[in-house]
Amino acid sequence: MAKPRSGTIRFLTVITLFLSIFWAFYSLKLRKLWRSEAWYKERQRELFTSQARRFRLTAINLGGLMIKLGQFFSTRVDVLPQAVTKELAGLQDEVEPVDFRELKAEAEKEFGRPLEEIYGYLEETPLAAASLGQVHCGRLPAPDGGASDGRAQTVAVKIQRPGIEGLVDTDLKAVRRVIDLIKMFTDWEKFADFDAIYSEFSATVHEELDYIHEGHNAETIAANSTGNPEVIIPRIFWEHTTRRVLTLEFEQGLKITDYAGLERAGVDRRQLARTLLQIYAKQILMDGFYHADPHPGNLFVTPAGQIILIDFGMVGVISRSLRENLVQLAQAMVQRNFDQVVTLLKKVGFIRRGADTGLLVQAIGVFMEQFLGKGDDLFSGNLEEILENMESLLYEQPFQIPANFTFLGKALGTVYGLCVGLDPTINFLDEARPYVTEFTKENVKLWDIIKEKATAIGMSLIELPPLVERVLRKAEQGDLQIRVSLQELDATFAANTRALNRMTWVLAFGFTLGTSAYLLVNNLAIEARYGLAASGLLLLVIFFSSGSGPRRRHIHHLPPLPRRGQSD
Repeated sequence: MAKPRSGTIRFLTVITLFLSIFWAFYSLKLRKLWRSEAWYKERQRELFTSQARRFRLTAINLGGLMIKLGQFFSTRVDVLPQAVTKELAGLQDEVEPVDFRELKAEAEKEFGRPLEEIYGYLEETPLAAASLGQVHCGRLPAPDGGASDGRAQTVAVKIQRPGIEGLVDTDLKAVRRVIDLIKMFTDWEKFADFDAIYSEFSATVHEELDYIHEGHNAETIAANSTGNPEVIIPRIFWEHTTRRVLTLEFEQGLKITDYAGLERAGVDRRQLARTLLQIYAKQILMDGFYHADPHPGNLFVTPAGQIILIDFGMVGVISRSLRENLVQLAQAMVQRNFDQVVTLLKKVGFIRRGADTGLLVQAIGVFMEQFLGKGDDLFSGNLEEILENMESLLYEQPFQIPANFTFLGKALGTVYGLCVGLDPTINFLDEARPYVTEFTKENVKLWDIIKEKATAIGMSLIELPPLVERVLRKAEQGDLQIRVSLQELDATFAANTRALNRMTWVLAFGFTLGTSAYLLVNNLAIEARYGLAASGLLLLVIFFSSGSGPRRRHIHHLPPLPRRGQSD
């Protein structure tokens, strides 16, 4: 399937993809009316996987932002079920390379002069081709950037793909329209802040398009790694760097997953796994600034066992106050103080507004007891199983992943997989403990803990007797009540009735728009114009028949996650 070149066709392709996925789930919900619950659950599990695979294949064909969007979706375990995130997790940012002549013209336009005046040599065959940019090996003349021995400096030159910013803008506009439709016709916004997710993704992509920003990220991590000979961060050549061209020192190494090559080079894989984990433990717990895209294509190893980090377009930042809250959260979990766990989760933004904290305390208590057991260490079990169950908890309960945590979980999961691949016997807690201990010593004093606990116990002793007395008196008098809110029940029935009445219009709109996109792709422009005009009229009908109240336009439905043991 050829990639659509026209911005209009690309826009319609993206819109049609999302609308068809949207309709697939709603048509299944309608068919549920005359089918069994078991049939519905089975079809739903199949649909999660098939639609995620459809998105992945479309993203590979379109390239550009769609690949980045798929990778972003794979991190949103709070919004999407595991069947979807696992299918998208393998989406690699690898595409067909751009013709070197087009890339050369883009770079010369950026510098305002011929590349021959800037680089002594630049290879036409790329080292790597990604959705946003392409990397070529080159050399700087000795006077501009000579090595310590006086020879010309070998460099890696990352050049942005021609026209990529326009494609990104087109795709972002299409995604924005899809979010508007979701907010208009569903109540999914109760379960996820789509505006915040969109803003976060848009900001991340635009940062990756700014190579000046990436260069500063690299220098920040290099400064934080000073004194650690086990990590190598390539030097940035600022005189040869612009917003769309990045020139950095070329470092030769083996891919971190090239196990046979590492064995031949005599690299100790166990020590390499410990080094990788220690690098990330320090970046996250001590520096609060970490490399957020540690996939195998961005991590290389020298024959001496040093780790080379490249591609700093995506980084994560954790403030000191947030790290302090995380330490308190870890202590509350170990002490089984689940009320405090919920309080801290709400404080750092993991719990959505209006969530039932009582039910959350119970859910978290069950989850934690499952792994803590009778005094066992949280990290003594299977970490992969813990992470999978944590994903289920995030999706099934009213949790959300704050923006500054979105890529942390993905980065940790990737590092975990790399470390286990290098050394299946590695103990994560043992390797991270020195950094946890160091951070705790700096921020948590013994007297503060004693004081906090004494205050909490004292307040409980003061408040408990009158509270118990009031509860017992009401129970004795028959006045003890348990409140169950039913205020939205009538509104829910009414909203679903209106939704079914409008479904025919929505179906007609989606079919007409999809047909128009098909006609455009097949060069039937006149027929496509009539189809687009009809789509516009149908959309106006939908808008004007939606009602005035914002809550009245919602279909109360969010695809539930199949319980564990049913979907695998």
